[in-house]
This record gives sequence, C-alpha cells and structure tokens, in this order.
Amino acid sequence: MANVLVIDDDTDLYALLEEYFAKTGIHSENAPDGAEGLLRIQKNPDKWDIVILDVMLPGMDGMEVLRRLRAGEETRLVPVLMLTARGDVGNTVEGLEAGADDCLAKPFSLRELSARIKAILRRSATDRADRPGTLKRVDDLLLDGASFTVVRGGVTISLTPMDLRLLEVLLENPGTVVSREDLYRRVFEHEPFFQDRSLDMAISRLRKKLGPRSDGGERIRAAWGSGYIFLLPGASP
Repeated sequence: MANVLVIDDDTDLYALLEEYFAKTGIHSENAPDGAEGLLRIQKNPDKWDIVILDVMLPGMDGMEVLRRLRAGEETRLVPVLMLTARGDVGNTVEGLEAGADDCLAKPFSLRELSARIKAILRRSATDRADRPGTLKRVDDLLLDGASFTVVRGGVTISLTPMDLRLLEVLLENPGTVVSREDLYRRVFEHEPFFQDRSLDMAISRLRKKLGPRSDGGERIRAAWGSGYIFLLPGASP
C-alpha cells in the first residue's frame, strides 16, 4: 500500500482525495500547512511514497517547502506532485525548475490525478531499486548513478531522480538528437499532455546544474521541433 502525504489546507479537497485513495489501495494523511508537512517528511522521509503539495499554503508556501525538501540530503529524493492554479504558468515553471516530479493544475479530474500518481510511483520504484555502482565519465563529468550525483571539477552536484534519468537517456547516444516523444516516454513514463512544459523545465534545470562543457560550449541543445541533443567538446556552436 502506497503512503501519500497531502499538504493542502483545503479540507473539502482532502476529504474527497482520502475517500478516493482508500478505494484504490492508497493510505493518505493530511498536513494543513507547509511547516507541518515539511516537519513530517523530515522526521520520516522513507515513509512517504509521494507528497502532493499545494503551492498556496498558509505560512510557508509550497515552493519553500519544495526548496527545503530538495536541499535536504535525507529528503531530496522524496517524490513530489505539485498542485498549481489553473493557468498559473509561472508557478508551474517554478515548481518544475525547483525539482517537482510533476505539476497538476486545479481543478483536476481524479482520473488525471491517478494517472500522474501512478507514473510517479512507477518511476520512484525504479529509482529506489538497487542501481549499478559503476561510474561513468563524460567530458569533465563523473556520473554516479547509485548516489544520484555528478562530480564536476571536484565539486559534487546533487541530482534528483528525474535529473539523472534525463541525463542517462541523453548520454546513451551523445551527439544524437533524442526526440521529445522518446524523452517523455522514458523519463516521465507518459505521453506529453497538451501544452505540457515538464520536459523543457527539466532540461532547463539540468543545464543549470551541469553548467557549460569543459571547452565553454553548451552541453544540451534543443533541436527545434524535434528534441534535445547532448553535445561533447568540439561540437560546433
């Protein structure tokens, strides 16, 4: 049985979700504000298979909760589905760039919520399984899939599971375009939704973390209308 923590002060919404989750074999609990939700995760991060986190919360808002989760060594891998307001592109972009595994706009259908949760749980199960302890060097990067880290110039960069999945897929064929459809299927495990910017935000976050190549060039380039390509040193600008 999956354990879900819903951090949302909307008691009516939680009552609906609690009833729905109970029917689908999911145990859920509610934290009505960001500070309480963060504390409960920090006390027992391994308990929660997924956190559903609303942006608008009394006191500490959802973005701050997410940033603190991703900054904590024990909590940075906890899967987070962020709830945003319909049409609030800014919060969706900010949430994805801050490390949310997915974002869903209110109001939403229970069917869509269920699909998003199942995809995150599948990815999380794969991420938490024993990963090969082998290291992989690409340009000036040393990848350690077992610890979800990259070392660049002696500095360790912490990656989220999504960061690592995305990087691993791009690195399978450096210098070759990987289509958007393939990236969505293999990284997010679903087809792209209408006006879905999850992939673009994940790429943007990964670019910022990795920085430029050893020769100063960009590491990841968009192939407009097609997908993305990981570039090795010496690639043309």
